[in-house]
Amino acid sequence: FRYWELLLVADADAAPGFSPLMGSLPNVRLLKVRHGAPFYRRRAAAASEAIGDVVVLASVEELPSLDVVVMIAAAESAGSIVIGRRRHGSLLNPALRALGGGAGFRVDVRDMLTAAYPRTLLNRLLAHPDRLLALRFPPADHSIPVLWRDAKSGAAPRRQLQEVGRRFNLIQRLMVSSAPRVLSLVSVLSVLVILSSLAFSAYAVVVWLTMPTQPGWFTTSIVLSLTAFFLGCAILGLSMGLQKVIELLSGEVNEDIVDEQASGDLFGQVMQELNVEIDADRAVAIPAPAGRSDS
Repeated sequence: FRYWELLLVADADAAPGFSPLMGSLPNVRLLKVRHGAPFYRRRAAAASEAIGDVVVLASVEELPSLDVVVMIAAAESAGSIVIGRRRHGSLLNPALRALGGGAGFRVDVRDMLTAAYPRTLLNRLLAHPDRLLALRFPPADHSIPVLWRDAKSGAAPRRQLQEVGRRFNLIQRLMVSSAPRVLSLVSVLSVLVILSSLAFSAYAVVVWLTMPTQPGWFTTSIVLSLTAFFLGCAILGLSMGLQKVIELLSGEVNEDIVDEQASGDLFGQVMQELNVEIDADRAVAIPAPAGRSDS
């Protein structure tokens, strides 16, 4: 890993506190984000700004319990995402797995925030309609290979107060991400309601023609069936329209970054060491082939 870079994400008003770190470490880049930007939007902003063949998204409190260098090497050699995993789970894990499956993600509460991503796979996750969840839990896609590495047994516990808020946020996002499948189910139910209302209207007409009925029964039945028919058509149209809107909409994360500060020019270093400069005065003139003359 000859060329590397360390990205830090912090609020714009807290950036001056990182000045000593910027002067003591090489290849450090500080991303200043808007105050109050959500945690997972910060991760997505860092991922979109990172360069290199392998990108590691990490949480500071998890670094002592994982060997990040081994994860980077595994991600590069296997061409797979490598995610840190705790040894102990939660009683809510089965329910969250089911919720994640409905949203199209491989959800496991044992998965840690620290993960190594090959560049090609990271670009695919950033292009995902819900990139914030895709960077936290890998999509349920066999074309995106994933490896897990267990954390050390003596790992320090994570900050529970911070985790509670983040987990509620993840659950809410998983429920929102399940909207396309929920809307598909609503569409199917709306079609069933429409067919049932038409069948009930036919039944009411047959009963009215063949059997004696109470006064007003036929009128009431027709009104109820027409009301159910209208509601079914309306809900079907709304659910189909919302599904189309969800397909077209996608959020942006780059707008969260308001400024950037770096302790070194990594691009300039690479260009200087890898490019060969040719002195024009020392260039050897190549004679023209025999039989040819320049005009």
